[in-house]
Amino acid sequence: MTTSLPFDRQRGWLILAATIIGAGMVYLDGTIITVALEPIRQEFKASVSDLQWLLDIYLLFLTIPILVSGSLSDYYGRKRLFNIGLIGFTLASAACALSGSMNQLNIARAFQGAFGGIMLPGSLAILNATFPPEMRGKTIGTWSAFTALTTAIGPLLGGWLVDFASWRAAFYINVPLGLAALALSIRYIPESRSHTIPDRQDWLGVTLVTLGLGCLMYGLIEGPVHNWDKPLYFYTFLAGIILLILFAILETRIAHPMIPISLLKYRLFAGISLLTLLLYFSMSGVFFFVPLLVQQTHDFSATRTGVLLIPLILLLSVMSRWAGNLADKSGPRQLLIAGPTLIAISLFLAIIPGPRITPWFAFLNGLSQEDLTLLAYLPATIIFGLGLGLTVAPLTTVALGAVPRHMSGLASGFSNAVSRVATILAVAILGAVMLTQFTISFEKLTEKLPLSVEQRQYLQIEKLKLGAAKPPLDMEIELAAQVQAAIDQSFVDGFRLMMALCGTLALLGTLVTIFTIEDTIIAHDHVASSELEIMSPPHL
Repeated sequence: MTTSLPFDRQRGWLILAATIIGAGMVYLDGTIITVALEPIRQEFKASVSDLQWLLDIYLLFLTIPILVSGSLSDYYGRKRLFNIGLIGFTLASAACALSGSMNQLNIARAFQGAFGGIMLPGSLAILNATFPPEMRGKTIGTWSAFTALTTAIGPLLGGWLVDFASWRAAFYINVPLGLAALALSIRYIPESRSHTIPDRQDWLGVTLVTLGLGCLMYGLIEGPVHNWDKPLYFYTFLAGIILLILFAILETRIAHPMIPISLLKYRLFAGISLLTLLLYFSMSGVFFFVPLLVQQTHDFSATRTGVLLIPLILLLSVMSRWAGNLADKSGPRQLLIAGPTLIAISLFLAIIPGPRITPWFAFLNGLSQEDLTLLAYLPATIIFGLGLGLTVAPLTTVALGAVPRHMSGLASGFSNAVSRVATILAVAILGAVMLTQFTISFEKLTEKLPLSVEQRQYLQIEKLKLGAAKPPLDMEIELAAQVQAAIDQSFVDGFRLMMALCGTLALLGTLVTIFTIEDTIIAHDHVASSELEIMSPPHL
């Protein structure tokens, strides 16, 4: 049922603007936070586990509502749920900006994610329900282009806001944007709904997967920080695994599952799901740890960090449409071999630079360390962006075409869930890997240094900050320089291990393509509004 408000092009553009602003805020906060991690850590004296929670809690509470809010908005009103999500996201963003501690910030981020998950599916469903069929393709293409642009400008905008204002400005910016989108929505978006869909939701599944992922995150993030010295961390981790297994069993036995596990019986879909898991896991290490590496070890400003990430996200935005068209015309297989391979190459290239960058050519001798570092990582960044650009759109194409056409919406939702869960797990697992390797390297590099018992105890606590750790203030200058060098080298050692691990996973993704992805042109039918999903880069 749709209200009788007449459709005209001017109203249509204003409706499109409201949905772009709303969805753009969610995507913007997925990338803008990456360059603000170090300033947030400095203000709250946070550990790496605090920063992991900052990203993962947003992703967890964003992912779960997305899986059910599409059909809820169809049933209860697409405009209504979009506005609820918009109001909640705007208020939660203000709460993030006003936070006085890491705990307050993480709670606000959870609400931000939850309301973003309510709003995001509704933005596309509104377009699908409001625009006439002959305009939908162009309209959704415009929506996709602008939301990709907000993703692309996130690091640069965030860096500028952090350097010239505060990390809090990265959240305050959502307040005027949210109010503008709400005003447009109230004035121009007509209400629409459908009573033909089932009103029964998989609430038990929602509960199991939320608790399961939450327990898994808690064990993986807090356990390594505390050296697993309490049974609570292990038992919570084990409980997470059990809850997720129960969730998987439940999804195979109910009529309307939130995540249809039964889709994995299709060989091609199982292959593309495994590829998605491997790639999004490996890619997530870049978006979380590269900003920390260049800011903590190489003293990058937030703006310079955004500049380093811009080629990566611009290439993703520019190439995705081209790669999607090529996959439609020629088949996705070659793209899904070349893309993961380029991603792997870029991650292996990122292993090369050390704590101090030496000029490779004589004409670079006059450059600063910051400029040399930017140049050292730029090849890896560009190749990574090329790999992403070749991969993301074909992943969606294959997921939609790997199952019977009437199930393409379910396949899209499943693939999105896999990508987001992979990102959640990657932040938790790779953080544990980083902390473990950092500890091993740091203890080896400092074991022969003449440190007092008190100094070693101080450094045991300080190491939880990883590359942001600092020698004691009362330490003599020469010894402090040696400790700082050990901190920088230990962080680089941990980063290199992670990049090697993620690069290997990307190469495994190439093998998955070779053995499971057929080189055929995949076509699929139009997807119902409640099932529209778009694959997004990590941390979105």
